[in-house]
Amino acid sequence: MRAPAGRFAPFLTLTGWRGRGLDFGLGAVAVLGLAPFHLWPLTLLSLAVLKARLDATPHTQARRLGTAGWYGLGYFLCGTYWVGAAFLERDPGFLPLMPPMVLGLALILSLFWALAGRIYIRRCAGGSLSVLGFMALFTLAELARGHVLGGFPHNLPGYIFPGGGAVSQIAAYIGIYGLTCLVFLTAAGLTGLLVWQDTRRLPAPLLSAVLLIALYVGGTVRLSGAQIAYVEDVTLRIAQVPFRQKDKFDPARAVEIGNRFISISAREGLTDVTHLVWPEGAVNGLAMENTGLLQAMAATFYAIDNTPPIWLMNSLRHEQNPGRDGAPIDDYYNSSVAIGFDTLQAPRVIAFNDKYKLVPFGEFLPFGKWLERRGISTLSTVLYSMTPAKGKVLTDIPGVPRVSPQICYESMFPGLTPRGGADEKAQWILNQSNDAWYGRRVGPHQHYNQARYRAIEEGLPIIRAASNGFSGLIDPYGRGVNIVGPEVEIALDTGLVQALPRVFSGAAATVYIVLINFILALVCGTVGRTR
Repeated sequence: MRAPAGRFAPFLTLTGWRGRGLDFGLGAVAVLGLAPFHLWPLTLLSLAVLKARLDATPHTQARRLGTAGWYGLGYFLCGTYWVGAAFLERDPGFLPLMPPMVLGLALILSLFWALAGRIYIRRCAGGSLSVLGFMALFTLAELARGHVLGGFPHNLPGYIFPGGGAVSQIAAYIGIYGLTCLVFLTAAGLTGLLVWQDTRRLPAPLLSAVLLIALYVGGTVRLSGAQIAYVEDVTLRIAQVPFRQKDKFDPARAVEIGNRFISISAREGLTDVTHLVWPEGAVNGLAMENTGLLQAMAATFYAIDNTPPIWLMNSLRHEQNPGRDGAPIDDYYNSSVAIGFDTLQAPRVIAFNDKYKLVPFGEFLPFGKWLERRGISTLSTVLYSMTPAKGKVLTDIPGVPRVSPQICYESMFPGLTPRGGADEKAQWILNQSNDAWYGRRVGPHQHYNQARYRAIEEGLPIIRAASNGFSGLIDPYGRGVNIVGPEVEIALDTGLVQALPRVFSGAAATVYIVLINFILALVCGTVGRTR
């Protein structure tokens, strides 16, 4: 390899704790590319410095966390610190768990980057194909992070571009993992600006600039021809009420919050509403069995009109199933529920859809039964672990096209929307979320931006109802058509946009990305290294 030269050389070769501090700081800076800041040039430059430092590291020093591991620790700790707010909202007794859990999560996620960095130093650094090697190994690391042990694909580098903007439109063809791959490629190309003095002889940075321009121009062209049409005879009302999650654990305040949702739902214009949407967290516990709440909603609806809307809400759902020893086991599901009202004003469950991707430690405990016997419960409920659905399925609700309900955390997972034939596929996504767990800082912004990418990938509109988050209509291009923020108390009425022809091929596209990057990693590791 050509050794670092010029003013950046001492900076790129720092070792010891100063070097680790630098790597951690670079990872922290990279977070500024994510929502709500979207200072994506900082992320690209930060990743370029990471590659330059890896290139300057002797392969004999590729051990422990290493440069990439410390970088990843800074990136993931500063990008997910807001998870700690959930411990503050739950109960003071959970507070001692916050530091080790938040740090532990960041450390686990950083191990994927540490492994990619170690392999890169030993096999690819400084070679003629190092740009492709960097892209391939770190893309594979992010793919692994998004799938191993259920996956946690939060804050993928592709999210540095605002969902619904020009660059994000490429996700309709290659998904967020494909865009993440291009981010690593672009950043790797920019490394040449740091390690060579004569930038006039550098093709790689120029190619990076050309790639960014191409993504922007291509996305702009796609958006310039974007046209949306609305589904006829559908008006959805999204009830948005700000509250603190900690108040939900006070029974009196929880009832007060529920009454505010009822009051908001009954505001002027209800007679034109076909479906009423409440977010996750609006009501506690087994709302499907809460006769007081159901009767209150029926009385409220029929006091206004004899044709009440279908109520789309979120509730725990209880089943009792036989265990291995024959004794009954109580299973609890986090469900999206559709409730209708008959001519006698009696509520009935029309449809429900159980959550498939549960939040570790929030909704279920790894090794749950063993821990539950020792009295350890989850954060989100006084119950023990919830039960995941056996798979993700679509739901038919009267008055609207077929829908894919995705509860909270599920909107973070690319390709989760079930596939089907032309007459069976989903026509929209319902995302009911409770962002009140994560305060009022960056968490709700990140969650909203990721949901916008699901709309782009699937070519589907999203109706999003998020407690203390961003609620409203996201069109199939990822644009917020009618969106309100966390602090707004409102009954938001919106139509439903028609779906686009699907381009992104979901799981198949991810397989292609894995194969391409795996082959590139092998090639770069065997013939591209010239150190």
